[in-house]
Amino acid sequence: MSAKRRNLTLLTIGFALFLLYLILTNPFTAFSTARFDPILFTFAIAVDYFGLFLFVASWYTITRILGVEIGLIEATQITFTSLFVGWILPIPLNTEIVRANLIKDKKNSNTAKAVTSVIVHRAYYNIAFGVIIASTAVYVLFNNQSPIPISQEVIVLLLLFAVVSTLAFSLVLSPRFLKIVYDRSPDWVKKNIVPRLIGRETGGEGFKGYVGDLESVRSRLSSRSRANLLAFILVGLHWGLGPVTTYLVAISMGVRLEIWVAVFIYAVVEYIQQLNWVIPSGFGVVDAGLTGAFVLTGVPLSLASALSLLTRFATNWVELILYAPVAFSYGYRRALPRP
Repeated sequence: MSAKRRNLTLLTIGFALFLLYLILTNPFTAFSTARFDPILFTFAIAVDYFGLFLFVASWYTITRILGVEIGLIEATQITFTSLFVGWILPIPLNTEIVRANLIKDKKNSNTAKAVTSVIVHRAYYNIAFGVIIASTAVYVLFNNQSPIPISQEVIVLLLLFAVVSTLAFSLVLSPRFLKIVYDRSPDWVKKNIVPRLIGRETGGEGFKGYVGDLESVRSRLSSRSRANLLAFILVGLHWGLGPVTTYLVAISMGVRLEIWVAVFIYAVVEYIQQLNWVIPSGFGVVDAGLTGAFVLTGVPLSLASALSLLTRFATNWVELILYAPVAFSYGYRRALPRP
């Protein structure tokens, strides 16, 4: 089966799941009875847009630390293109792969800088994810708030996900670890796989050159603590505005959530989204997960489904409207994987 046909098949499955989800949850009853505030909902969309640009600014800050010569506008174009490709092909780290591929040949860049910029950015995102979840859990515990609407096991799972994924990214940027893996790899991997990953000539010299570049890049990155802190704060604010958007969407439908409840709802959905490696945009899958999270807070099923649709519209579909035209104009096809 060709890649195009496979993607179309998965998209069709996603639409089928989405339609089944609509039939089972019936959000239309809530839409016909709830009092909707379009102004507040528009403000929620504006908050999400602002968070998206904070995401771009965070990665752009890291590229500037590494000396890659791209402007903020081009960093925005590249990021939006990567998000669009990630929507089409929801495979692990696809947005990072696309961004790295699109900047590795820019002025004063190379494969090591490109890979480091996106991996560090992803690590910062996951660290922020863990910090916000842990801080919220501690707040609830020590301020006698009502019980968290998800089990403690789920909270632990979210924290483990943040920690384990961050450690995995740190290994990818460890020259010593990479040398061990390379030395123990079979010859066919060294001759065929490694050159494609690092974009250099085949054989050991290409790999040694990449590791040398990586050591230099790590040294440069560690010497700019303030800029690194800025990049981390920006991506943390980006993550934090996701729950704020969820909170505002709920209020626009007359549902009063505590902001810390919105944090956990958004965290669960973010976790589901990152585990979705099959269905484009998580049609049906993420929607059902978000609806279930709202139900756990005591929201009736029909209203929970309506909130899920509005939240996904504000944090997914409206974003697609923003970055899809940019991706098409930038030439997103060159970022797609080649056979």
